[in-house]
Amino acid sequence: MMAKIWKQEPAWLEKKRQLAVLLQSRFPTLSGQEEWVDHWQKKTTGVSRGWLSLQEDSLTAMPLEQAVNEYSTLLQENLMEKAIFWQDNQLAAMHLANIDCGQFIYLRPQITQERPVVFSPHRNSANTHNIIVISAGANAVIEERMVNDTLLPSYEGTEILVGANAHVTYRQANRSTSKNIYRTIHAYQAHGSTLQFEVASQVQTKATVDLYSFLDGQNTQWTPTIALSGTQQLTALVDGFGKGTSATLTQYRDSEAVTGAPFKVKAGEPLPISEDIHPLKELASSERWLKQIMTAE
Repeated sequence: MMAKIWKQEPAWLEKKRQLAVLLQSRFPTLSGQEEWVDHWQKKTTGVSRGWLSLQEDSLTAMPLEQAVNEYSTLLQENLMEKAIFWQDNQLAAMHLANIDCGQFIYLRPQITQERPVVFSPHRNSANTHNIIVISAGANAVIEERMVNDTLLPSYEGTEILVGANAHVTYRQANRSTSKNIYRTIHAYQAHGSTLQFEVASQVQTKATVDLYSFLDGQNTQWTPTIALSGTQQLTALVDGFGKGTSATLTQYRDSEAVTGAPFKVKAGEPLPISEDIHPLKELASSERWLKQIMTAE
């Protein structure tokens, strides 16, 4: 019987975590996953501070620990169900079982957020999980800038759920001392939505970066741009269907240190996709935000 990670967990979450532990051996393994999972068995609970807390008419933000109770139904249906799938592999299942902190953001329908919504917590955690829900017809820029002081191998999961005809730019520039980071950024996009990623992945040690979106219906666009420096492996996959639906991945990378398979469709129907790979030093000034982050270090 697993001990509860948070003092107050809804019954569905407790049960789901237990199920993840019970069933994980049936799921596919990821190479090298024991490096993470073995450390997590030792039960180190994370500490964190500085999560974004907002209660506005258009926008709610709170720590995930609070949101699983206050937005229980929404999270029961969506936590690791539509973007990061907890049954995908053993590492994802064990991450679900061990999530100890994270950010929840919920933007209501038809809202245009004028300024970027930025969250920048400081934490010491091996299992962080953020879930961002953007309702239909909304427009927003979300910026994630987390600092992690853990030395343990860590999993950073972010799920972005985008409603029909919503338009979102998601930016990430996290910093971590973890000796091996598994950085997962997955999305689900309803029809007519556009989602742009601007991800700055800089590591001193090593990392795996795992990008994915499910494009659910026509006229849905996913345009991830990522800049990678340091020893990293990149996996980028997409699924989807519908007329006018497509995905384009742009990478700026240190060719000696970064490896990865070509961008491809994971399991679904054929989809128009393309990929551009450039040396890191060619990071164009048009990518203003990314360039600023990558040169600030």
